[in-house]
Amino acid sequence: MFLKLSFAVLLPIAAPVFESYEQTYGRNITVALAFSLALGFGFLGAGTLFTLPAILSLKQWKVQVNKDLDKQMLLKSLPLTLFNLGLLLVINVVVLLKCLPEQSFDWHASPSMLSIARDSFVGLISYEIAFFYVHRLFHQNKKLYAMIHKLHHTWTSPVALTAIYCHPLELIVSNTLPGLIGPILCGSNIFAVIIQTFAGLVHTTGVHSGYFCICDDQGMHDEHHRKFNVNYGVIGLMDNLYGSYCLPPAAAVKLSSKTE
Repeated sequence: MFLKLSFAVLLPIAAPVFESYEQTYGRNITVALAFSLALGFGFLGAGTLFTLPAILSLKQWKVQVNKDLDKQMLLKSLPLTLFNLGLLLVINVVVLLKCLPEQSFDWHASPSMLSIARDSFVGLISYEIAFFYVHRLFHQNKKLYAMIHKLHHTWTSPVALTAIYCHPLELIVSNTLPGLIGPILCGSNIFAVIIQTFAGLVHTTGVHSGYFCICDDQGMHDEHHRKFNVNYGVIGLMDNLYGSYCLPPAAAVKLSSKTE
């Protein structure tokens, strides 16, 4: 529904602009510009907004209520975070330009609801599976954890702007490439991929925000940062299959009271 609404509202405005840019500057620059907007609004915009409660030290709705934001640590994390944001842009643009079919780059094309539903389902499931196995491997292999993934877990109580604070290699193999599997398998429309990228970044900043009122996973990923050995996936599907699904105490109590 979100994708269809985006096509209905944004495509008539964006399509002529991107088409004009492509005619003037070429496809590579145009796709890079479009993804820059998605990353800028999806990560920097949402990430900054979702980090404000932690900066203001708000306790209500906080997942780990006894943990406060280390503002100096956040400032020191920003250079790597911004580098990774640039790396995310480059990888997405290069891979999609190489791997998507020609018809994917028709800015005026509006996919059917069936195509949108198929692409969304394949993208979500492929990302969940790939991310789960790579992420779990980073935890179970002590050398990989020490060399690569430990950096991301220096934040035991993360905030939104630290969502992609990680080793660049982790960003590539764990966060970026799994997200490209679905669009490549489906030959998705480029505008749909850009909207999905924006939505994915809003999601990842939300689940790293540390607040129940912002995250859409009941604090599942925050609990991963607290315990390290649970919740390796994104939507809980693979964690439920492998017995590693675990909600934070406050969410678990709330869920339990609803089912009684």
